Amino acid sequence: MMKNGVRWLVVMLVLTLAGLASGVAHHRHVQAARPLTVTFFIHGYGSSWHAEHQMAKYLVGHGASNQIIRANVARDGTVTLHGKIRAGARNPLVEVNYADNKNPDPTAVATRLHRVIQAVNRQADLKQINLVGHSMGNLSTLAYLDRYGETPALPPVKHLVILAGGLLPGREDEVVGHLRQRVPQGLKVLNLYSTGDQRIPNARSRQLNPLFANRAATFQEVQVKGLSHSQIHESKQVDRLLLQFLFK
Repeated sequence: MMKNGVRWLVVMLVLTLAGLASGVAHHRHVQAARPLTVTFFIHGYGSSWHAEHQMAKYLVGHGASNQIIRANVARDGTVTLHGKIRAGARNPLVEVNYADNKNPDPTAVATRLHRVIQAVNRQADLKQINLVGHSMGNLSTLAYLDRYGETPALPPVKHLVILAGGLLPGREDEVVGHLRQRVPQGLKVLNLYSTGDQRIPNARSRQLNPLFANRAATFQEVQVKGLSHSQIHESKQVDRLLLQFLFK
C-alpha cells in the first residue's frame, strides 16, 4: 500500500508540474501576441516618406520604438508594405508614401489611409493607432477620422498630431463634417504650427481648435517660433514634443 501511495504522489506531482509549465508557456504566448500600438506618419503635398523619416528615426533613437516600415500607396490605391512587423516589435512606426501625392480629394485620401491601416492590421493585431500628419497629410488624417474614426472593426485612434495643418477653404464640411458632431472617444490631439510658416497661416491652423478643444479627451495647441513649413518635420524641438506627446 505504501508503494502505491508513493507512486500516486509522484504521478500527481508530475501532472501538476506539467500543468504549471503549460500555463507558463501559454502566458508567454499571450505576451508575445499582445496587441500593438502603431504610429502612422503621413507626408504633405508633393512630398514623400523621406519627409517623415527624420521624425521616425528620432523616436527609434530615443527608445520609443524599435521598428520602422514603409507603406507605399500606388495611384490606384494598392498598398505595398516594405517590411513586416516582427515579433517583439515595440510601438512600430509606419511611413506612408503616396504616389498620387498632390490629390486634395478628401474621399480619396481617406480611403487610401484606410487601406494602409487595414494592410498593417492584417499583419499584426493592432490595439490602437496614432496618426501624425504634416501639411496636406492632415487632410488624410482628418478625413480618415471623419469617415472611419468610429468603425468598430478598426483599431481606435489614440493620438492625433497635426503639424502645420489647416482646413481647405470652402471645403471644410467635406473633410470634417461628422467630426463637428462627434469626436472619437478617447482621442488626444496635438495641434502644432510655427510663426515662421509662410505656406499655412497660423490663423488657418487655429481654425482646427474648435473641432477638438472641448471635445477631445485632451487637446494641446503649441506654437513654435521661426520654423519654416518644411523645417517643422526636421526640427529636434518638434521631435521632442512628439516623443513626449505620443509616448510619455
